[in-house]
Amino acid sequence: MKKIIAYFLLYIIFCMLQFFFGKYLNICGVFPNLILILVVYLGLTRGVVSAEIMGFLFGITWDVFSTDVFGIRTVIFTIIGYFTGKINKNFDKDRTLVQIVIVVLTNVVYWFIFSFIYWVIPASESSSPSFITTKGMFKILATVIMAPIVFSILDRLTLLSRGDT
Repeated sequence: MKKIIAYFLLYIIFCMLQFFFGKYLNICGVFPNLILILVVYLGLTRGVVSAEIMGFLFGITWDVFSTDVFGIRTVIFTIIGYFTGKINKNFDKDRTLVQIVIVVLTNVVYWFIFSFIYWVIPASESSSPSFITTKGMFKILATVIMAPIVFSILDRLTLLSRGDT
C-alpha cells in the first residue's frame, strides 16, 4: 500500500510540474520533459511493470490535456517504460553518464515517433516534422540537463522512504 501511495504522489507531483508549472518555468518556450525522465528512472530502478504503468498513466493524462493526435504519448511513454525496464539489469544506473545516454536515446525515440506520426497524419501546418524536430532538439537538451538532477532527487527520496540515510 505504501508503494501505491508513493507512486500516486509521484504522479501528482510530476503532472503538476509538467502541465501546470511548465508554462511558468520554461526558457523561451522550452521546458524539459520531466515525465520522460521519471519513466526512464522507474524503468531503470523499478523494472518493466512500474515504468509501463506509470508511462501509460502519464501518457494518457498528457493526451487528454493536449490537442495532438490522441494516444501518441500514451503509446510512446508505455514503450519507453517497457524498454528501459528491460535494460535495467544491463547498466550501472547510478552513473550519471549512463543516465544521460539513456535519456538522450529515449528522447530521440520520443521525438522520432512523434515526428513520424505527424508526418503520416499531419494535423496542421505548425506541426510539420521539421518544426517538431527543431523544437525537440532544444527540449532534448533541456531534458538531458535536468535528468541527473531529477535522478538524484528521486534517489534521495527513495532512500528517505526506506529509512536509509
